[in-house]
Amino acid sequence: MTEYLNPGNLSYPRFGMNPGVATKDYVFCGGMALDLETLVRKPEADTIANETKIALEEIQGILETAGCTLGDVVKTTCYLADDSYRKEFWTAYTEVFGEGPYPARTTLVVGIAGDCRVEIDAVALRPKRQG
Repeated sequence: MTEYLNPGNLSYPRFGMNPGVATKDYVFCGGMALDLETLVRKPEADTIANETKIALEEIQGILETAGCTLGDVVKTTCYLADDSYRKEFWTAYTEVFGEGPYPARTTLVVGIAGDCRVEIDAVALRPKRQG
């Protein structure tokens, strides 16, 4: 069974996607600091650190709807619009994930829509349900 996760009923479906999908065992989700009304980067994403934190907060919210936390994340794929953002990104990323252990991660430098500079995909292992 597939469960489509859209906390707050954001307008992602109008773009042909959902911010998260859960199966019995996994949650697949993504986050970025994109304003879905204007389709540009949110004003509060004024630094790479803030943009990274916003993307991870979105992921955290999606995970919570599936009964998960960031601690359940086993893999992230992170996209940066410029390699010069890497150090500030790493600092914010590790700050949000805390002491670790950290998920496996791939970081790529690519073009990102909406003038965003950071986008993150995450895969989480869903805790086994009692019952």
